[in-house]
Order: sequence, then structure tokens, then C-alpha cells
Amino acid sequence: MRDEQSGSAPAPQLAKAGLETVAQGIAEGLPSYARAFQVVVNIEVVPLATVPRSAPGALVEADRLWLEHARNAAVIDGEGCFLVQGAGRDWVRVRRTSRTALSAALAPGAGSMVIAMSPDGRRLCALTEEDDDYWIVVHRFEDRPV
Repeated sequence: MRDEQSGSAPAPQLAKAGLETVAQGIAEGLPSYARAFQVVVNIEVVPLATVPRSAPGALVEADRLWLEHARNAAVIDGEGCFLVQGAGRDWVRVRRTSRTALSAALAPGAGSMVIAMSPDGRRLCALTEEDDDYWIVVHRFEDRPV
């Protein structure tokens, strides 16, 4: 998996998640990864869904719920593409594959997260580890033009 546009590989945990890097341009003026991160870690954030980490099949269920909410929020485009943080740059365009399991990109331990943003930068859907649960967080950037 290689980001043809920047010449750098995406973060190693993204390769584990079964994502394919797409060598297409990234839109200008996207919210920064730092801004997306702040949205997800905000103390007032309320998850749309949670899965107890100790539940049988928790990772499978977290992946299923993330995909459901990412699709419902239009984070994933018609080609199965969305943006994630890459190594050495803000956003990298990736495509879901038959092997995609976003939870594989979570680093071990509470507090890990993967933030997916729509290619137009208007919406995000994150999968996070919060204490004893996996959270699915969805956000719309209201200041982005339609």
C-alpha cells in the first residue's frame, strides 16, 4: 500500500486495516487532522454507538457499526473512498476492500482512534477506544460549503 501522490506510505496500522491507497488528488481547504481530532476528543462528544470492549466479537461489531454509520453519514463515497491520517501528511485518500477491518488500525490500549473523513471534508466518522468501550463518533463540519 503506497500513497502515489506524496510518495510516502500511509501509517503502518492502516495497512493492517486492509485499506487501499488511492492516487487521486486531495481536495483543497480540508479541515486539518488536528481539527478533526479535537472534534472527536472533545469532552462534550456523545457517541452514536458503543460496544463494550469485553463483549464477545466486540471488534467485529465495532467494525460493523462504524461502517453502518460511516455510510449513513456519507463519509464513504460511491467508490468506497474516504480520507484517513497518513504517515507524514495530513490526509490520505483510501478505498475500502474486501479485507477492510478499521479496528485493525487501532493501536493497543485505551485512547486509540481512527478518524475517517469524507473526501469533501464535510463529515467524519471515527472509531475510538474509550476506557471499556469502542465508540462510534460522527460529526458534520457546519462551516464547510455544500
